[in-house]
Amino acid sequence: MVAVGVSPAQTGLDTLEDRAKSSKVRLETGPARWAVRATLGTGARFGMRVVSNPPDFEIRIVLKPDADKPEPFARVVARAGKWAVEEIGGLKGIYQPWEAPFSYELVARLLSEAWPPPYVRGTDHTLSRRVEETVVIREPLSNSQQKSAESFLRKSSGAQVKPGSELARNILEIRRRLEQGNQWRVDEMTGFMERASVGSLELEYSRVEWLEQPPEIAIIKTYPDYSAPLPADRDGIVMIGRSGSWRPGLTQLEPGGQLLNLDTGKLLRIPFAGGSCVPGCFTDQRSKVVVSAAARDGSGVDLFLVDLLQGTQMKLGGDVLSGGICRSPALSPDGKTLAVVFSTEPGKDQVYLLSSSDAKPQTLGKPMDIRSLSWLGDGTGLALLTGEAGEQRETKPGMRIVRLGREGRISLIRSEIGDFATVAGKNSERILFRGRDRLWYTCDASGKNVSVVGNGLKGLTDPAVNPEGTHAVMIERDAESRTWPVVVELVSGKRFPVKVERGRWLLPAWR
Repeated sequence: MVAVGVSPAQTGLDTLEDRAKSSKVRLETGPARWAVRATLGTGARFGMRVVSNPPDFEIRIVLKPDADKPEPFARVVARAGKWAVEEIGGLKGIYQPWEAPFSYELVARLLSEAWPPPYVRGTDHTLSRRVEETVVIREPLSNSQQKSAESFLRKSSGAQVKPGSELARNILEIRRRLEQGNQWRVDEMTGFMERASVGSLELEYSRVEWLEQPPEIAIIKTYPDYSAPLPADRDGIVMIGRSGSWRPGLTQLEPGGQLLNLDTGKLLRIPFAGGSCVPGCFTDQRSKVVVSAAARDGSGVDLFLVDLLQGTQMKLGGDVLSGGICRSPALSPDGKTLAVVFSTEPGKDQVYLLSSSDAKPQTLGKPMDIRSLSWLGDGTGLALLTGEAGEQRETKPGMRIVRLGREGRISLIRSEIGDFATVAGKNSERILFRGRDRLWYTCDASGKNVSVVGNGLKGLTDPAVNPEGTHAVMIERDAESRTWPVVVELVSGKRFPVKVERGRWLLPAWR
């Protein structure tokens, strides 16, 4: 109900933003508590209760918060710069912040949105109305949001939509947003957002309760401690995707990007403060990694640099690499240039180069259908896996490997191969690829001198070659669709086990 005799103009946007800044400082320095309700795109609902005494906090997450008996889901207690983590029926241990390899990556996603976001005034924000002590603000959709919404409606135009289904709800909400834009609800007293949308996640925040006395936050010392820093020698550490909660017969839940020590089997989460991230490549003496992750506004997949030692992160590519899909990042042999595939529509993928010498990412070559890329050993160009071009799609099934030179010129390396190809090592001129017979081979940079790897490594997938080009981490699978990583020697094909349990593993990255 709209308050009688009160105009939204009584609280201007500048005033609201000032209150938000003050409240944010207070929340970062003083004790408080609040609650959050989170609804996934699937309709599943979670509740969070947060008690904060900076820098310490305790967060309890429950499933079905509106039920008579909500189901405990996870708990995180932050004390003295470390996190004690417990998942009901799953992970228990003490870790550095964001490094707990959650069985459900959803836990990390909820944690990243547990603090109420402060209102930040936009140049195109307008006051809409007041509902009691809530100010409603309207903002037009960004170009990327509008393109994403219109693309979704086009793709779903021919689908059979059942009334009340998730698809029906999504279509209705997208049409509303296209017509009315974004609408933000802000607590007039604190300047904090009452509701927020992060991709498919809808969040509702209660009013923050400021506490006069510091709350009691438990001390947990009984769990195993995995908080030791990464070793100085990180050559045996790979990035890999993992869904720890998956079991045969279950739905394949979203995997999380994690760090696996091949020598010890120790597992840590890539310390990305957000939802799931996808492994990309290492950089800076393997102390940092480049990963891709969904943009917070749902407009695409962004590129991030994550510092493994400091636990910090930054978005790469600025506005140029926003509003589309970033994937397959690869670092040049000299460590100075990052290549990445960026696309805004299928089949029109563009290679971009990022370097410290250029203020903005630079395009290389023309858009094409790119499946993966890797640097040639001498750094003069990239090896790309692409679909066959033009009329050759019909006469030459399969894919091809092409060379994309630094000057932007394309030349063929090898055609009619299978669905994977990568340069085998930083200083190597060999290319590892899967043939149409599903066996693994290497060839030279001209596509000649083909050799089978061992006995062909039938059944192994997703190779990630080490920087020296001597070994690769690959994914093995059993009859129950369980997967796990193994190390393969690329000349003999000999396999070496890794100390992990079978489950759902995918997308390793070693260099």
